[in-house]
Amino acid sequence: MDEVARHVPSPVLVTGATGFIGRRLVDRLISAGFRVRVLVLADDPVPTHWHGGANVITGDISDPESVHTAMNGCGTVFHLAAVVGDWGPESLYHRVTVDGTRYVFQAAMEQGTRVVLASSIVVYGHHLRRERCEESLPMGKPYGPYSRSKQHQERLAAEFADSSGDVRIVRPANVYGPHSGPWVEEVVKLLADGMPSLVSGGARNAGLVYVDNVVDILLRAAGPAANSGDVFNACDELPVTWARYFGDLASLVAAPPPKSVPAWLVWPLAWMMEIGGRAIRLKSRPPLTREAVNLISADYDVPAQRARDILGHRTLVDYDAGLREIAASLKG
Repeated sequence: MDEVARHVPSPVLVTGATGFIGRRLVDRLISAGFRVRVLVLADDPVPTHWHGGANVITGDISDPESVHTAMNGCGTVFHLAAVVGDWGPESLYHRVTVDGTRYVFQAAMEQGTRVVLASSIVVYGHHLRRERCEESLPMGKPYGPYSRSKQHQERLAAEFADSSGDVRIVRPANVYGPHSGPWVEEVVKLLADGMPSLVSGGARNAGLVYVDNVVDILLRAAGPAANSGDVFNACDELPVTWARYFGDLASLVAAPPPKSVPAWLVWPLAWMMEIGGRAIRLKSRPPLTREAVNLISADYDVPAQRARDILGHRTLVDYDAGLREIAASLKG
C-alpha cells in the first residue's frame, strides 16, 4: 500500500463510484491495495476491471437501508454521490444530494465511520466572481439547485462534526480530464457546432483542476494529517484562461476557435431562459442558466495552499499532460 493510503481506515466505501471523479478514485484505491466497496445503482455500468478488486453493492443513496448496509463495517466512506448539473427539479437534488448525505452521516455516526465529503467550489456562490475564495470564506449566494444542494451538504457536515462525527470536506474546482462531462465533452460539442462558449472573451482564469489531482487530495484528506471539520480546496491554480483552455480543446478536435458573448447579454438571457423553462416545465436544461453563467464568467482565485501545507498534496498531472490525456481519449 502506498504511503498516502497507509493510514486511511479500511475497508473503504465509495458512493457515486461510477461518476467521473468516482471512477478515478476507485481505480487508485484498488491499485493502492485497499479493500474497496462501491455503492451503485442497479443500472450503473461497472468497469469490468473492478471485478475482483472491488465489492460491488447495488443500492440507492436515497434509501437509508441501502446506505446503512453498504457502510456496515467500513472505516472510511468517500461520499461523492450527488445530482451533478445545473437544471432539474429541486426535489431530485434534495432527495439524492441532501437526503443521501444525511443518511451517510447517520450511518457514520452509528458505526464510527470517517467521512470524506466531495463538495464543490459552487458553495462560494457569487463570491467566485469577485474575491479570493479561501476555505474560511462564508458560503455565497447560490444560483441554482446544484449550488443550493451542495451548500446544504456542507451544513449537514458541520452539524455532524459538531456532534463528534469525523468528516473532512474537499471542494473541487472545475474538474477536467478524459470524459469530463461539463468541462470536456459538452464544451467540445459546443465548439464543434460553432456555438458561443466564452463570456466577454474568456480572459479570466478558468479555475481548472485535473481529476487525478482531486483524487489525490480526497485520499490525503482521509488520512491522519486532517482533522474533523477541515475543508480543503482542490484547484491546480493554473495561469490558464477560459479562452486558452477552450482554444486548446478546439485545436484537439479541429473545431473553429471559440466564440464569445458579452456578460451584459448572457446574464439576462440566462434569467429569461430559466423563467421560461420553469413555466413550460422543461425537462432538459435550457441553453443557459445562471448557475452555468456564474461558473463560466468567474475569474477564479481558489487557493489550494491548505491542501499542500496540511496534506502534503503536490500536483500529479500538469496542464500539458492533462491535455495529452484528453487528446488520447477523444481519439479513442
